[in-house]
Amino acid sequence: MKNKFISIIICMTLGAAVLTGCGGSGGKDDASKEGTSKTESSKEEDSAAEEEGKEEIAKDFTIQMTDSYTFTDPQDLDFDRRFVIVGEEGCKLLTDMGNMGYQASKMYEIMYAKDGVPVGDYQYFITPDEESAASLSEFYKSQGQNITVEGNVLYAYTEGEAVEAMIVTFASTGAIPEETPEAYIEMMKSLNGLMDYE
Repeated sequence: MKNKFISIIICMTLGAAVLTGCGGSGGKDDASKEGTSKTESSKEEDSAAEEEGKEEIAKDFTIQMTDSYTFTDPQDLDFDRRFVIVGEEGCKLLTDMGNMGYQASKMYEIMYAKDGVPVGDYQYFITPDEESAASLSEFYKSQGQNITVEGNVLYAYTEGEAVEAMIVTFASTGAIPEETPEAYIEMMKSLNGLMDYE
């Protein structure tokens, strides 16, 4: 976690952060903020209906990242929420990386959470060729990151506890408004010009 945090701070300083997001919470809190005039029984009914209406998240999500590389949900993670954001060519993150001499045509961050707590996070970069992937990999390795390279695709995986600790650190410094995966993802989007994956 420390190495990832150092890498993010270095990249943020250089204008090329390794995905991070800040935003507000939604869902459950919104219902409780609608008003205080509801009776106890109607509140309980709403809560029960909300629980019953919860859909189980499909665990067979895929992204065709290149012609030869497809991302699929990890089988060993227990999660009930998946956040996926993407940076297309021309977004601030990839433009800033290009200005530093590192080429990537696309970037993905895929975070998994269970009961509002992160359980794992993947950051993927798609580069124009294997040489570009090797160059970017060396940069991240020099920052202490454990990087996997497969052709022109490189990625880093961070365990949930480390992601949670990073979120707590960002919240304590005021970089994000609250200690939630949603806040982290929103920060990454606004800071780096990333978008929700459709």
